[in-house]
Amino acid sequence: MHEDDEICISAISYAELYYGLEKKGSHRLFSEVAAILGKLSITDFDDSQSELYGKIRVEQEKSGISLGDMDMLIAAAALSQDAILVSHNIKHFSKIKGLKVEDWT
Repeated sequence: MHEDDEICISAISYAELYYGLEKKGSHRLFSEVAAILGKLSITDFDDSQSELYGKIRVEQEKSGISLGDMDMLIAAAALSQDAILVSHNIKHFSKIKGLKVEDWT
């Protein structure tokens, strides 16, 4: 089990969640997600993460893998903080070298 102060969300993941909420249009779901996110810290996306994104993207292009820009940005945020990225899509994110991924479902 993790303490609340150990769990955070990147600004990129935050944006992706709110995109999904807007697309879904569910006020109930919006309220539930907002309540959870209100307990988490949101990490800014900074220059070191931008540099990591560039490296990840070049590596992926050289290997012929296409993960999508947002996912590579999310991975860069996790890698820059030596954090564990929590996702149900382990197979997808495990293609990024050095990224620690866990599925909590």
